[in-house]
Amino acid sequence: MIIQAVSTIGMLCSHCGKLQLKTLSVFSFVHLGKNSFICTCGTPLLTLISFESKKIGIEYSCIYCGTPHHLVTRRELIWGEQPLRLGCSDKELPVGYIGPESRVMELCTEIKKNFVRLASELTSDQEDLDVMTDDFFVVYGVIEILGRLVERKKLGCKCGNHNLTVEILPESVELICDLCKAMGIIYTDNKDILRILEQMGAITLEENEMWIINDSLKGNHRKNIITEVE
Repeated sequence: MIIQAVSTIGMLCSHCGKLQLKTLSVFSFVHLGKNSFICTCGTPLLTLISFESKKIGIEYSCIYCGTPHHLVTRRELIWGEQPLRLGCSDKELPVGYIGPESRVMELCTEIKKNFVRLASELTSDQEDLDVMTDDFFVVYGVIEILGRLVERKKLGCKCGNHNLTVEILPESVELICDLCKAMGIIYTDNKDILRILEQMGAITLEENEMWIINDSLKGNHRKNIITEVE
C-alpha cells in the first residue's frame, strides 16, 4: 500500500449543509496526536485521535441523523490510495470521505448531486414519488435550501446576526438566534414545505417573535405561510 503524505477530508456540515474540504497532513498528525476540523460556519466537523496501537479514532457530525458517529480504523487507511468512507449507521448513507483529493471531491460531489436530485423529486406532484417521502429527505431538502439562503445572505435575524443555530428535531427544523433568542420553526412533516421555502426567497427572524413555517395554509400570500406567535 502506498502511503500518501497528505489526505483530504470531504464531508457535509451537519449545521449548514455545505460541502467542506479539509487537508490532513501525516506529519502534523504525528506531532499533535489529535486533529480537529470545523466548518466555515463554526460547527465542528470531525476529530481524529491517534492510539498507540497504530489505530485512529474518528468522531464526526452527521447531517442525516444529527448525532455524532464514531469509527476506529487503521492508520494507513487514512492516507491510503482508496478513500475511507464516513457513513451514517442509521441511514446507511455516506456523510463524507477521507483520501486522495481528486477522488474525495468526486465522491462528495456525487453526495450533493444525489441529494439535490432527491429533494427536487420530492417537490414533484407525481403520485409515484409518494413512496419517497421519507422524513429524512424532507429534512435534508430543508437544510439544502437553508444553505443556499445563507450563501445569498438571505437567512438571518433583524438584530444583525446571520449565523443562526439550526437544530434538527423529529418533526421540524428550528432556527435560533443566539443573540436575541428569536426563533423560527420549519415543520418537516410534508414534502410541500420544500416548495414553500423555495418560494419564500428569504427568512428573517425578529426578536421576541416565533415564526412558524408549515404547509397547513395553502394561500398564495406570504402572510399565510408565516404565522407570528406571541
